[in-house]
Amino acid sequence: MIAPMTSFAPRPSRIRPLAPTHALDHALDSLARGDHDATLRCAIPALADEGSGAAAADIVGRALAAVGRSPLAVQAYELALVLLMNHGLVPHAVAAALALCAATGRDTPLETVARQFGNDAPKGSAAPPPLKSDTVEALAPSIGRDELIARADAALKAVVRPKKIAPHSGNLPLWSALPTAAFVRFAKALEVRAVAPGEVLLREGERGDGAIIVARGEVRVARAGSVEGEDETELAVLGAGAIVGEMALVTDAPRAATVTATRGGLVLVAPRAALDEAARDVPAVGDQVLAFCHKRLVDNVMRTSFILREIPTHEREGLSQLFATRTFEAGNALLAQGEPTGGLHLIAAGSVDVRRQDETGEMLRIATLSAGSCVGEIGLVLRRPATASVVATTPVVSLELSADRFLPMVKDRPTLLSRLYDLAVRRDDETLNVIAQEAEEIDDSVLV
Repeated sequence: MIAPMTSFAPRPSRIRPLAPTHALDHALDSLARGDHDATLRCAIPALADEGSGAAAADIVGRALAAVGRSPLAVQAYELALVLLMNHGLVPHAVAAALALCAATGRDTPLETVARQFGNDAPKGSAAPPPLKSDTVEALAPSIGRDELIARADAALKAVVRPKKIAPHSGNLPLWSALPTAAFVRFAKALEVRAVAPGEVLLREGERGDGAIIVARGEVRVARAGSVEGEDETELAVLGAGAIVGEMALVTDAPRAATVTATRGGLVLVAPRAALDEAARDVPAVGDQVLAFCHKRLVDNVMRTSFILREIPTHEREGLSQLFATRTFEAGNALLAQGEPTGGLHLIAAGSVDVRRQDETGEMLRIATLSAGSCVGEIGLVLRRPATASVVATTPVVSLELSADRFLPMVKDRPTLLSRLYDLAVRRDDETLNVIAQEAEEIDDSVLV
């Protein structure tokens, strides 16, 4: 069930975990590197810790399965599943359920998780998981494998199982929206992978073919500087439950950032091809994944776009309904010079060229724009046909605000209209300056 990733990057000082490193982080690092005895030495002591025991049981199970102790591994997975569900650690519970399904040949474990956390689950208010101890120490390196297995057996039997699984809030991104059948089919499309510190999970600029769900661990999301030599920008450090790279589920646009593991971890990989197959089997999978991706897309753009980011949070939910997700292949035009502007496009992924054809028929490139930019504001605000064409240079995803929805949106938001007006005037001036400069260079080269 586990296929360690192979793309590693040097671990500079800024690729660091935010929280203190725990014994289980070292256990997963060892698991990713195939050192199963070291995995057991780190994970077995954590079984006795209330805050770490759930994850430790799953990790112990994976190490036991890797060294050929399948019956004991199944016992560890069964314990892990109950504990992880009780703490509401859904992605990790799914990982444990997938391991059990593979070992037993039955979908029952996934169905159990789906009934507890999917759209059909009873809703409640669960207590937060207990805090883990930071003092868990690994067993001595001198302890051999047979003794490690014996200690794992004893430690697993000593863990007290909860008598009843606690309810949950029903507000889990993506998972809570999936009915039971769709939940199970979606989970079966996932691949479980152990990752090591410094491992690159997604790389900026590369074409993606799937998303990553963090089951345990921590990842750093960063974007390269826009100017050569400029330091990269850290966008976020995310922990268990985070979903990254979901854009690749709906588009072939290049990755907009690099995602790197800051500590040993466990992730669920959602390959696009496998999810497409799952959606054909259970259409609700495709519907809910698309709805999730659209919402995340709108939320991210509204949070990061300089045009929209100052809109109060409580207003964003309503505004998100005004935008439509559009996809364009490389070479497709978002706007055509001289044609009416159909709407405002916020570039969510990919890059575009702004091009203008001059009177001689020569095509001038005005600018190249990437994720976070907007186009179409000149036509909407200054009420004129598009002054240039905007053409996708890679697969592009944009959020389009149609012209008929634009005026109602800005009517009660004079600050937003002012920003768009300033941008439209500045962009119009820049276009005219480029054209004038080009004409001047041509004149200078004419020989009489």
